[in-house]
Amino acid sequence: MPTDTIKPYLVTDVLIKIFKILDTHDLLSALLVNREWCQVAVPMYWRAPFSYKKKRSILALKIYNLFINQTNNTNYSSQTTIQNPPTLYDYPLFLKELNYTNLLELDKVIINIDAIFKMLTSRGVHLNTFIMDNSGTNKERIYGLWTKSCYAPIFSSLVHVEIHAPFPKNCVIKALADNCTKLSYLDINLYDNCIVRVEELLNYLNELFSAQKRLSNIRLVFPNGPGKKLINILKSQLESFKHLELAKWNFNDCDWKWLKKCSNLTEFAMTNPQTQVTDILGLEYDFYRLKISKNSKITTAHWHFDKIDKISLASNFYFHPEKLLVDQYHDDS
Repeated sequence: MPTDTIKPYLVTDVLIKIFKILDTHDLLSALLVNREWCQVAVPMYWRAPFSYKKKRSILALKIYNLFINQTNNTNYSSQTTIQNPPTLYDYPLFLKELNYTNLLELDKVIINIDAIFKMLTSRGVHLNTFIMDNSGTNKERIYGLWTKSCYAPIFSSLVHVEIHAPFPKNCVIKALADNCTKLSYLDINLYDNCIVRVEELLNYLNELFSAQKRLSNIRLVFPNGPGKKLINILKSQLESFKHLELAKWNFNDCDWKWLKKCSNLTEFAMTNPQTQVTDILGLEYDFYRLKISKNSKITTAHWHFDKIDKISLASNFYFHPEKLLVDQYHDDS
């Protein structure tokens, strides 16, 4: 009696779980195994082409230019996007994490960056993660290019945002407040020495917090920022925060009783904790020193809470890269 040999295989969902724990080198090897593995691995490999090695980013930029040229073709139509991509895969569609600073390091010409965003918009790309690091540049115009309203569809799906660029953030906070409702991770360094702009910035920050539909993990750094005004904003969102870190704000003479009412808070951190804070949260906290530049460090005190609101001695800190507890690629869709 003949018997059929059943060939073992891994279903797509299992492959995805396995591939998620691979580094980029191993993921590249996986996509060369066979067609099925390639179809699963390619989208994952191209989720963040500008977040890793420069050589890989340069290749990604060259491929993106092929799609830009297609978009600029006089015979281009929306159907072209679906039916005739210039490469085997529609690589821009896989983009989920954009490291904007790394992209600018490759191409600092505004017209070229603008063309990339137009191409991404036309192809219906929706980002999950956006990162803008501090590169020491003062070219505010090109750093704020992504905030143009015509590119809002790309950023409306953002879950994870890290912004550390060295210019006033009003346009940035406004763009996030206007377009983002799914943020669960916001790590942003604020700076401004103009009272009027600071007032405007805080108003946008309030709008941003109010717009969110999920628990937020917030880390805000603002050297000598107006702590009392920030606390007024936080007090209106007491149940919205899961992790909250406030660094370098001016919290002199602030009232911290509102911390007792943050029912969903599992971690709180701040620089220079005041007596009232330790009276409320206790003395069982740990310190972490974050190096933000070559000659500058921030020391924050961290409190962790368990489900019954007692202090926990957990040693992991949510916002620090080597101990990061968040999945950057979380996507409800």
